[in-house]
Amino acid sequence: MRKDDHVPADVEAFLFDRDSQIRASRDELVGREGAWAGGVRAAEGYLRRVVANLNRVPELVVEHAEFGHYGSGYASFVDVFLTRRNGSARRVDLDGHTTVQGLSVALCRLAPIACVLSPDERSHHPDGHGYHSMPCLNAVTEMPIPGWEKGCEQIFQVLDRHRIALVGPRLLSRPALPHLRIDTNLDDGPPHSIFDVWFHWMD
Repeated sequence: MRKDDHVPADVEAFLFDRDSQIRASRDELVGREGAWAGGVRAAEGYLRRVVANLNRVPELVVEHAEFGHYGSGYASFVDVFLTRRNGSARRVDLDGHTTVQGLSVALCRLAPIACVLSPDERSHHPDGHGYHSMPCLNAVTEMPIPGWEKGCEQIFQVLDRHRIALVGPRLLSRPALPHLRIDTNLDDGPPHSIFDVWFHWMD
């Protein structure tokens, strides 16, 4: 499994390209080939197929995939939360309150890149209450994640098969173009990071 330090040079150049950063900050598709070259609907359909394939890996199951921009605003990514397929990371209390441990994959809508977030948990209750954390730069991690090695390998295989580059904290924490304006609730900037360029959400 490749780690962040082994992101191909062309992908790294693409992430930091001036025009690419500007277009991504405006929520414009930046991918030059494949589904991203076909427009928003093509890219969205492609990401749905990626999520469907993530849901088929032996070790993990998709607990939730957020295609609805968290109900309002715009998210430049699809937030995919996966947990252990065998149910060992799920706890259901007598009152129906469910807590699920897992990890999230953020699939960028603007270009064929993704990042993985440190293990976390989601909860929900039949009355509609629940909680989950939002993606942020501090949660981005390298793979494999201790205790989740098999699942990480399977995630990587799916992304690699779909030609989606997995990017880690070393690159995503670097500064974005100075004075770049990005509308996001996931960061306290400016100044912004490369993560903010490609993974942002504004309610």
